[in-house]
Amino acid sequence: MMTDLWQISLTVTDQADVFSEMIDAAVDAETLSTHRDHDDEPWQVMLITTHAPDKAAVARAIGEAERITGLAASGLSVVGLPPTDWLAENRKSFPPLDIASFWIYGNYVTDPVPDGKIGLKIDAGEAFGSGTHATTHGCVAMLERHCPAIEGLTIADIGCGSGILAMAAAKLHPQAVIIAVDNDPIAVEVAAQNCADNDVGFIKTGLSDGYKAELVQSHAPYDVILANILPNPLIEMSEDAVAALAADGVIILSGLMTMHRDKVVTAHESLGLRLIDHMVVNDWVTLVMGRA
Repeated sequence: MMTDLWQISLTVTDQADVFSEMIDAAVDAETLSTHRDHDDEPWQVMLITTHAPDKAAVARAIGEAERITGLAASGLSVVGLPPTDWLAENRKSFPPLDIASFWIYGNYVTDPVPDGKIGLKIDAGEAFGSGTHATTHGCVAMLERHCPAIEGLTIADIGCGSGILAMAAAKLHPQAVIIAVDNDPIAVEVAAQNCADNDVGFIKTGLSDGYKAELVQSHAPYDVILANILPNPLIEMSEDAVAALAADGVIILSGLMTMHRDKVVTAHESLGLRLIDHMVVNDWVTLVMGRA
């Protein structure tokens, strides 16, 4: 899939998170990061969007951050990035991954699965979610830790991408009823093929905008809900998620950085959930929540 992206970058001496969060609120970024190589160097702030950002809105956000912090930003850059072939990038950056009980590998890898590991062969195709991301790592680990071994287990993977989380669940609990949905028809097609290739074709795949499709509604409530998306969609879908969750169920949420943790937790706590567990991998957070 060829995708046009835009990058916003700037430099600040301190309080980089304030600047990144203010700009994010103005442009609804897909990803954001703050870093510096050494303690005596300034912070680099970078945000990526999938749409051309409103430069005036960016300037206003920076001005407000400067007012709050008393610090001046420098080196502002708003540039379009060249279209990226995500399939090619996935293949270049997708060595086999050792996550919990799983050995996750691309369909071009010929080495055997190590003894004692559960193999998952993934062709990300034109779908996101190949397992290389830290959030996928956290979700798989939390799934293995918190998925209950009960009769009649029901699991939903919302925003399934390549289907990796649903397939991991199926390997751990082959008797479970599992659905995997995405709002991208290409992702649904890729996920269905990956399920077939990994002998978990019993997973029901389909197109859904969040929890709205009949496939999702008809199998609720769920003992486990997996949602590795982005912070804002997680918050927007929180009411639907809680409504679809079984009384003793757990929801595993990811796709967020540490700076977004509190707002995602608060949104779900306001609906009667509590934080049970969490994992941080390279500043990306996975949350496990259940009913209070």
